[in-house]
Amino acid sequence: MALLDEVKNNLGITVSDANIDLSINSKITAVKLYLVNGGAVIEDIPTELEIACISIGVNDLLNNNAGETKFSPAFDMLARQICRG
Repeated sequence: MALLDEVKNNLGITVSDANIDLSINSKITAVKLYLVNGGAVIEDIPTELEIACISIGVNDLLNNNAGETKFSPAFDMLARQICRG
């Protein structure tokens, strides 16, 4: 299953809409780059832990208020595990 589909499934998003998919894909890319810049090595097929972390990160970005961007403690906890290797 594609990463987009995995993340949408984890977030409970059942709508199939090109604009929503584009928005979620851009957030997936942002979260993956954040993790890679923190030291993570994410392969073409991410692990279950990486998918969970990316999903939580995308959810955090979807739920931020205007002018405020922060990740949840759950994301931070998983990101630390992934970035340590």
